[in-house]
Amino acid sequence: MKNLSIIILLFFLIGCKSYESGIERNTFSIAPNPAVVEIAKIFKQISPIQLKGTDLPLTVYRVLPHSGGYYMLDGKKQSVLSTDGDGKILKVLNAVGDGPGEYREIWDIKINPRNEDLYILDRKLAKMLVYSASLEFIEEVPIKREFVGTLLSFGFINGDEVLFHTSGTSGYKFLKYGVKSKKFEFKVPIDREFEGLGFGNDRSMSLLNDRISLIYPLSNKIERYDQNLQRGEDLFVDFQNFMISESDLKLVANDQNRMFDLIQNDENKKTHSFGLVETDRDYVISYYLGSFRDGDHLKSLVDKVTGESTTWKSITIDQLEVDLLLIGKSKSDELIFTLNSEQLERMTPAQIQVLSKKLKTPIDQNKPLLIFCTPK
Repeated sequence: MKNLSIIILLFFLIGCKSYESGIERNTFSIAPNPAVVEIAKIFKQISPIQLKGTDLPLTVYRVLPHSGGYYMLDGKKQSVLSTDGDGKILKVLNAVGDGPGEYREIWDIKINPRNEDLYILDRKLAKMLVYSASLEFIEEVPIKREFVGTLLSFGFINGDEVLFHTSGTSGYKFLKYGVKSKKFEFKVPIDREFEGLGFGNDRSMSLLNDRISLIYPLSNKIERYDQNLQRGEDLFVDFQNFMISESDLKLVANDQNRMFDLIQNDENKKTHSFGLVETDRDYVISYYLGSFRDGDHLKSLVDKVTGESTTWKSITIDQLEVDLLLIGKSKSDELIFTLNSEQLERMTPAQIQVLSKKLKTPIDQNKPLLIFCTPK
């Protein structure tokens, strides 16, 4: 009887483990086909917002929701717009310069969740600037020049710490800054295969539900960490015949010139230069297939539970092919896109009519258009 109980308990534990591991798969297979996909095939809820006001930017590069509205970084990365929930501009921060409280170029922006202060990273002037929720200057934090060029994405952890994901040329994956202590500290040594490859973008890391997920430009896996920077289970992404293999990385041998030879080859195309946006249900992985110039820039939407994925190069709205750029995330499962402003400006009256009918709102082709989409 005792042995039977042990067997039953083992079956119960194995069953529970299988169920728990089924909550989120740890291996996905993606076919990186440069397809054109109808928007309704991917998204179930689609709602547009056009910016309202005077002196509007030509494009929007990044959108961050905050209480009552949004912060938007313009396409030139020189101004931050504060808007209400309908896209009406309330205030504009434009402090281009070399003095205190000024920046030369904005690399990325984030909101401190505790007080909604806005943090701006300026890699050219090697500093981080802090502004209040009303966009009034508070302080700036200098960053050593030998470190700032390696910084990619950043965000907030543990309430009062800024976490930077680095390209690894510093020898570490993370640079942590204490808002209260005013101290910087490197964390987690870089993996050997990525040493010396100072390469990456400002969408390399996602912070969601106390979990940190990051991806490197030549990596085929999403690394996941807790708030203490303890590494958990990795998520492996199989791009089939187009992935950079371990043998490819060995041939690169930590040489940046060899790395560019590998990824700029359109005869033997590889997936590389990954970006990552995470929602509660999905990963959105953006990447290049082949060279930057003649290759394809693709996005793959991956369901965390089923592992099913949809890959697209461009999207159609009622058979009208549009170039949608992913610029942010709103609610837990809502993604924010903008329509390429040059394409919008070139559209014919008939195409604008099609777009307006499908999105159920009059479209002004001279104003930036945001499209909020919830995946199916």
